[in-house]
Amino acid sequence: MSASQPSPIPLRTEEWRLPKENGPRLRTLLGRAFRRVCPYCGQSKLFKRWFNMNDQCPHCGVIYNREDGYFLGAFALNLVVAEFIGMGAVIILLIRSNLSILQQEAIAIGVAVLLPLLFYPFSRTLWMTIDLFFDKELTRQHVTGSKMWNKK
Repeated sequence: MSASQPSPIPLRTEEWRLPKENGPRLRTLLGRAFRRVCPYCGQSKLFKRWFNMNDQCPHCGVIYNREDGYFLGAFALNLVVAEFIGMGAVIILLIRSNLSILQQEAIAIGVAVLLPLLFYPFSRTLWMTIDLFFDKELTRQHVTGSKMWNKK
């Protein structure tokens, strides 16, 4: 390991507080996603800044980017959600406003550009929530036994 890379934080799965039942598990994970905290332990922030995500949880040691392409689903989620909300807002604007076409186009373009940027961190946290909710086999034994989590 080079001197510029920080040493990995040891994985502490005893810090995880995830309910086993679907309803409480989903509520817990969604709450963590919208607060943008670690979905595993709920203790530390996922992002350093709006677009810079931490590599690892400083509290429980989980590495967030488990493999190459892990967050591709988050990009798709961001695009779909932001553009559906944006399209809905533009349709309502077209139907209910007396703005000129140029004003409506300016608003529509602004919404289409800004919404994906604003939703970006939430799409990543929601993607991790979806993964943790449906992947019930992601247990302490699987995570601690996996080389992708214990990088040396």
